[in-house]
Amino acid sequence: MKVLIFDTSTDYLYVRFYDDEAKNILFAKEMISHNNHSENLLTTIEEGLNETGLELASFDKIIIGMGPGSYTGLRISMVVGKMASYTLNIPLYTISSLSLCGSGYFENDGVYAIRIKAKKDYSYLKIVSVDSGKIKVLVDDAFMTDEEAQELIEKNSAQLVCEGMYKLNVDEIIKEAIKVENVHELVPNYLRKANSWDIR
Repeated sequence: MKVLIFDTSTDYLYVRFYDDEAKNILFAKEMISHNNHSENLLTTIEEGLNETGLELASFDKIIIGMGPGSYTGLRISMVVGKMASYTLNIPLYTISSLSLCGSGYFENDGVYAIRIKAKKDYSYLKIVSVDSGKIKVLVDDAFMTDEEAQELIEKNSAQLVCEGMYKLNVDEIIKEAIKVENVHELVPNYLRKANSWDIR
């Protein structure tokens, strides 16, 4: 089973082609893309197709980061993912962009606070604990002030994972991804309401 994964929720662009049966990454690229996600995402996917000799229709599954994050970035991932899924009849899956960006840390036990910086003095935050491969969500995807985020990070004695520190683990991403039953009804998780966080 071949899986296409991409995320444009932050200033970084992430693209992975993965053979789930062979457990082999066929193509991997990440880059600082800023406001050029629309051009860079399509160009990078095309680069991967040329490099691997695959066609877009070769994929059995598409996984996209659905936010929270950049409003424009999320729309780009959503449009590309939905169009590819619908036109080529490929199942579409979504995952929290915070989980995606922190997935490379979930191999090791600990408490991790994954943060995506929002505008001004706000952040998107998720805090999880990992114990023997079992992931427990302590603070679910949330939008809050930087001060509130720092308080929760300190309260949970969590290791901060922020921009420039993100690591992806494709197997974890596939495990956490949720299938979209109706691509036409799918919308990004913009998560703009302050103080909406859920502490578990």
